[in-house]
Amino acid sequence: MDELLKILEQQPKEILLWIVLELMRKERLSFTDIAERHVEYLEILKKGETEELMHIRSKVIALWTGTKKDLPKSLVSIIQEGKDQGWLNISQEEINNSKWNK
Repeated sequence: MDELLKILEQQPKEILLWIVLELMRKERLSFTDIAERHVEYLEILKKGETEELMHIRSKVIALWTGTKKDLPKSLVSIIQEGKDQGWLNISQEEINNSKWNK
């Protein structure tokens, strides 16, 4: 199964859409089947975002309850993580030159 998936991943989108259409024409797949899988996929994405949100929340709570001395280091850590994971649009230079990064 993994080999088949690797082969399919290398195909152009047009070929993949044609395959799906042919499977639908031969009544091996239905629009409902595809829609249900799409809903499952959205739930997977939502769960991932929820886990990430909980992680960020815990960091913010730790920041809030931490000491004044630890504030700059903790804040820089959160910003660095955001940049590294792509949910914060900031340059490494901006982080390095921040007043918090002393």
